[in-house]
Amino acid sequence: MTAREDGAGREFWRVSLEDLAVAMETRQSEYGNPDEPLKFKIYRGRPRRPLTTRVPRELTRVTALDEPALSTLLRYGYGISRQEFDTDGTWPYHRMVASARCLFGVQLYVCLADGVHHYDAPHHALVRLREGDHRRLLADAAGAAGDLPEAVFVLAGLFSKTAYIYRDYAYRLCTQEAGLLAGNIDLVARAMGLRAHVHHQFVDEPVNRLLGLDQDEEPALVVLPLHFSAAGIRRATAVRTAEALAAALDPIEPAVVPGGLRVAQACPTLTKVNRASLRTDTAGFATAGPDALPESDASGGVPLPLPAADVPEAGLAGVLRARDSGPGVFRPVASRVDGVELWTRLARARTGVTSDAVPAGGPAPLEVYLTVGDLTGIPAGCYRLDRDTGALHPAGPAGGGSDALTAIERVTIPGPVFRHMNAVVHLVGDRDWAFDTFGDRGYRVLSQEAGLLAHRVCVAAAAQGLSGRIVNAYHAEGVRAALGLTQRRHTPVFQILLARTGPGGRVIVPVEPEAVE
Repeated sequence: MTAREDGAGREFWRVSLEDLAVAMETRQSEYGNPDEPLKFKIYRGRPRRPLTTRVPRELTRVTALDEPALSTLLRYGYGISRQEFDTDGTWPYHRMVASARCLFGVQLYVCLADGVHHYDAPHHALVRLREGDHRRLLADAAGAAGDLPEAVFVLAGLFSKTAYIYRDYAYRLCTQEAGLLAGNIDLVARAMGLRAHVHHQFVDEPVNRLLGLDQDEEPALVVLPLHFSAAGIRRATAVRTAEALAAALDPIEPAVVPGGLRVAQACPTLTKVNRASLRTDTAGFATAGPDALPESDASGGVPLPLPAADVPEAGLAGVLRARDSGPGVFRPVASRVDGVELWTRLARARTGVTSDAVPAGGPAPLEVYLTVGDLTGIPAGCYRLDRDTGALHPAGPAGGGSDALTAIERVTIPGPVFRHMNAVVHLVGDRDWAFDTFGDRGYRVLSQEAGLLAHRVCVAAAAQGLSGRIVNAYHAEGVRAALGLTQRRHTPVFQILLARTGPGGRVIVPVEPEAVE
């Protein structure tokens, strides 16, 4: 691994993950904010393709991505799961994945043989933006070869949806959420017999031109081809350039209902780091796994081997319908949670994803730390989850005891209630690996990989009736100390609170699918 020149990405990393006070300096109120955008992106005058609302209540394997299968994939991938009725209009809609303030700044585009579409979640429909089969162009832009995908999903960050509150910090949130959504689409597709390949690396201009996107306001963040066989996924050897691929496309400017601020004017730092991440050819694409943690970060305690517990896979469709982030104030209730079952599910979470960030077959490039409060079968304390064996290695200054959870509470911005907390998961990324391998695009790659893994953690928790609250409001240096990390390059990228929670003061109604046999 050789160091690359970078600047904007690494500096934004420092501010957004290491200096929370600076990152939040420009935060705006969500109430009465004149820059508030529409709840959903709305296209005018484009052909619409309604999808069937009759989808199965359980996910099963399919042999073709026909209309019912596509409807099921989109419904469980990014459909609306719940609606609130007493939030003054601020957080009314929830989807199958988590989102900061339920803003859902990530948009989903679907490229099929008949054209390029935007997924209109509230109406469960596809809005056609461009005719024609452009799946091969997207594969070329991502440096992929092999069989033509059944479909290519593109995840784009509509920054204004999140930046109206968070300004420049919206870049962290949108890249996180692109990872969360990619992780969910991967899980749903896998349950249906499809394989997703996560491309963080692609040449940007042709992808954005294909979709009619402004690279400053709504850039593509992830390209996600879907195949029925992993054998159809290969890395191309020929170099592709953005200029050549874009030249084959006529520009489009589909009419969109305006709303929200102009990010290029309101968010100079976000715009700078986003522009620095853009790629013009596939020659510089790289793949590498991060180095193992240094011996100084390895605990001296005796690891707990993963018990041979029979923990069957939970029905994903039901788990996604039940998954939630807890009430507005995260308030755990006393409960008995099988720690060995949760441990077993977490041990599975890092494998099985096909991503261009790591070598083929490699695990997610993050370390998983589990701080146990109240779980049956695991003593209270802080542990690192062994990526190979699933063992729990004692970590942190003392390596165990109830003080471990207290140490996390002390470096979390007040808000969540830690009494009766079952566990806290931290995902730790190697900052230097990300920027040395991918340059300024490293911010996107590591944030999105962490989001993908974070969604799997939340799904594992939801399978046992736990809420999973993603919390960015923590002091990174304090978390490092609590986890026993000795180098600043190893950064806690996600903090996820896991607990059974009581009812909040909100009326939330599930949006259930119309079941079909």
